[in-house]
Amino acid sequence: MADDRISLRQLLSLLFAALLAPAIGVLPAQTAALAGEAGWLSALAALPVLLAALWALWALLRPAGEGAGLAQVTQRVLGRPLGRLVLLLCLGWGLLLLAANARLFSLRFLSASYSNSPAGLFLAVLLALALWLAWKPVRVLARAGEIFRLALAVGLVFSLALGAFQIEPRHVLPIWTEDVPGLLSAALPVLGLLGYGLFAAFLGGNVTRTGNDRRRLLVWGMVFCLVLTALQLVCQGNFGPTLTARADTPFFLMVKGIGIEGTFQRVESLIIALWVFSDLALLALLASSCAALAQAVFSLKERRHAAVPVAAAALAGAWLLFPDAFSLDRWMENVVWPGNLLLGFGLPLLLLLVKKLRGQV
Repeated sequence: MADDRISLRQLLSLLFAALLAPAIGVLPAQTAALAGEAGWLSALAALPVLLAALWALWALLRPAGEGAGLAQVTQRVLGRPLGRLVLLLCLGWGLLLLAANARLFSLRFLSASYSNSPAGLFLAVLLALALWLAWKPVRVLARAGEIFRLALAVGLVFSLALGAFQIEPRHVLPIWTEDVPGLLSAALPVLGLLGYGLFAAFLGGNVTRTGNDRRRLLVWGMVFCLVLTALQLVCQGNFGPTLTARADTPFFLMVKGIGIEGTFQRVESLIIALWVFSDLALLALLASSCAALAQAVFSLKERRHAAVPVAAAALAGAWLLFPDAFSLDRWMENVVWPGNLLLGFGLPLLLLLVKKLRGQV
């Protein structure tokens, strides 16, 4: 593992790129439906819980030393039998997320491009690329994540800057104290989205530790929540909470109407193409994390030995569990974010509590 080290900055770059794909599926439609005009503030309402979870992860991984990710920490804190059971639960959930998101991304790509092409082809191609990245050393995935993040950041800033000119203040203001309960409920799907970040922690064994890790983690959490706030503000400011809540992907709907006279008239094709980077980043992150989990659960010698079974299980699950778009959408809306919320935030806080109760250093 000594030749497969990455920095925390690289891992967070990969996570940033990966989270943008599910973000446009959850935000701002679900938050606008729950909080109305105040929905665009939901990411800021979720920020304190996110910072607490990031601090818990730092407190768990810092004393564990280099070479130990969240899988190893879980077994040390809970003991080997119970720890393996918890990791097996995480592995099963990760495979479900990998299958569902692979199916979702293939359907979305088809609807935006070649609608008459076989969905299985795009699904197989996406999972093959994710498998290739999961098979390679983690440093290859991290470098790809840096490239993906840069391309996505440029596209996102460009889209939001143009979309900001079409914001109507009446769509996002005023906000009253009566909106607070709805705003707090709208923070839950945001936290469910951020729960994907738990799987990045299973690659923590490849991260080189520094004394600046805690600050970098907390700053990343604040910056990412500000990015989500800007995304929701521009989308909801363009369409209003009612139309935003009804739209499938408000962000893509927004970019269809932006442009610069005489230069860019329609930029949605470029933005949709860029978002394939985010799709691939999320699938590769989940595949690599599931392989790391399988390595810990089944005591495999190398992480890559689990990559092919992980991809095969995801391909089978995508077809057997989600045969049509209706069942997939229902599962993504009603199951994914509650599950991510419970596992992504519950597990780190539970491990930290057990560690403190047992007096482990």
